[in-house]
Amino acid sequence: MRSLRPLSDQERQELEACLKRAKDAAEWRRIFAILSYDEGQSIEELAHLTRLSPWTIEEYLKEYSAHKKTKNDPSGGGSSKLTKEETCKLEKHLSETTYLKVKDIVGYVEKTFNKEYSRSGMTKWLIEHRFAFKRPEKVPGKLDPSKQQEFIKEYESLKNRLGQHDKLYFLDAIHPEYQSQAVCGWIKKGERKTLQTTGKQKRLHLIGALNLKEMDVVVAEYETIDGDAITHFFNDLEGGNREGEMHIILDNAAAHKNRKVLDYLKSSRIRLHYLPPYSPNLNPIERLWKLFREITLYNRYFSTCRDFFAAVRGFFTDTINQIKPLLKQRINDNFQIISLNPIKLH
Repeated sequence: MRSLRPLSDQERQELEACLKRAKDAAEWRRIFAILSYDEGQSIEELAHLTRLSPWTIEEYLKEYSAHKKTKNDPSGGGSSKLTKEETCKLEKHLSETTYLKVKDIVGYVEKTFNKEYSRSGMTKWLIEHRFAFKRPEKVPGKLDPSKQQEFIKEYESLKNRLGQHDKLYFLDAIHPEYQSQAVCGWIKKGERKTLQTTGKQKRLHLIGALNLKEMDVVVAEYETIDGDAITHFFNDLEGGNREGEMHIILDNAAAHKNRKVLDYLKSSRIRLHYLPPYSPNLNPIERLWKLFREITLYNRYFSTCRDFFAAVRGFFTDTINQIKPLLKQRINDNFQIISLNPIKLH
């Protein structure tokens, strides 16, 4: 089935004249496609010649057949603009329903509001109204925002009732791996940057505790993170704080609820407070780990494990004491709650 009726002699003459006068590349391609299709070129062949999609070529043909359209919309929009009320309705609809293709949004607008938009026009409309073509954010399936809200209330209450000598720490483990970590950076277009990788996958095992009030960081290295490592770390942490209770906020890892750990707590000044499941966003020490990776690991190649281990250990023994102002700037308890907004596809 043809997408364009045969052109009359007069139409061809007018289009040939327009083609010669066309200064805009997009207008030239549109007229070229109409003339060439009438001469027997297929939509697929025209798409290849003009470096456009077959869908765009077909739109050109349909728009000329229906409206004798030979130019793109001046503003990139549709031939008939949406009213304010229609715009609000479309924004609400697109916030509730996610489309994978612009052409489907064009179809929805035409069906719902009887307004015609080209694909490029609708793309421009979407950008102007702060829509972006991006992936949904992945979150754990068992994430419960209400439990996060409840935790924050309990945390604020805990902070307010701390005694003069009481301490509050956030605890977590990290396992830096001897492998190059490539991250995005500003690189000149057409230029290729490389980052060497390592063949071995050795790693370190560290436990860290962070006191936000004093920006005090305590880190210790272990062969593995288990009940023995946790109790040893607790013992050292208690030894450095002779007075008051020590409140530690941590996740629900098995090592944190080990029988040895529970037995140790019976005669300890340490009180544990567990985070809601799947809530790393509520643990400020995660920001410390991110800062550590940025400064020490990202886009860096270590030729030997020894160099890698030295860099990791050096951050927590030396560098961290030199960047206290940066720690205070980047790490705090202004928690960001992860809210659920499940994607609904068209």
